[in-house]
Amino acid sequence: MKQKRIALTLAAVGLVLLAVSVGIGYASRPPTPGKLELSTTAFDFGSVPNTQPVSQVFEVRNVGRGPLQITGVSTSCGCTTAQTASNHLAPGEATDLTVTYDPQAHDGALGEFLRVVYVRSDDPEMPEASLTIRVAVVEP
Repeated sequence: MKQKRIALTLAAVGLVLLAVSVGIGYASRPPTPGKLELSTTAFDFGSVPNTQPVSQVFEVRNVGRGPLQITGVSTSCGCTTAQTASNHLAPGEATDLTVTYDPQAHDGALGEFLRVVYVRSDDPEMPEASLTIRVAVVEP
């Protein structure tokens, strides 16, 4: 009977040690990162008059298993602006990315233009995604 109690006590202690070591191992793992995905990587505004800005809304999604932090949005030229509606995305969540091209930034110059929007995040696999926009500026 005494040997049975000792065996049960050792088994219980072993289970407790196993549970603690698994818990410590799980807690010391780095969190699962978010994963950035853009709804598209290229967009053509087509022909636009040289008198007014044009805007388009795109989607930025977190397709990862952890949270995603958008750390910055920038563009290749001052004629183009971009901003996200939210900078913190939970797994599966999306936010709007509004991109505006203003032909008046170039005094209404005519022609075809190519600009790039850069979206930076804490996604370790793709810390920066880019969206290329095209526009043909014409007289009204």
